[in-house]
Amino acid sequence: MTNFQYYFHQFPCFQCKKNTVSADLGWLTAAMKDDVIAQVTAIIAQGNVEQELSVNVTCTKDEARDYLLLNFYGYSEKELANPVKSEDEQEVADEIAELLANGSDTAVFEHEIVLQSCTDCDID
Repeated sequence: MTNFQYYFHQFPCFQCKKNTVSADLGWLTAAMKDDVIAQVTAIIAQGNVEQELSVNVTCTKDEARDYLLLNFYGYSEKELANPVKSEDEQEVADEIAELLANGSDTAVFEHEIVLQSCTDCDID
């Protein structure tokens, strides 16, 4: 398995924009995490931010399998060390093949980040 970790990051509160709140980034490599944080930070700086943001995650062919199984199929890190369900393995392989059909050696996935509200804003 490539070096995926489950990450969180502090972003401004979705509502008040003053306090920072931990947002779930999902399973990423350190390089992916840095890129996701940069994209989200740029979106926030532009204003008119929706609570759910879409950013792009670029994976090598080897990373793509683990990225999909961890983030979209719900596998844990331990489960990836065991045989993956054959139907999941085939679906992932098909998706990667489709993304790399143009001869590219990298796959780009749309990755969702949900900004959170701070406890001050959650109080009614």
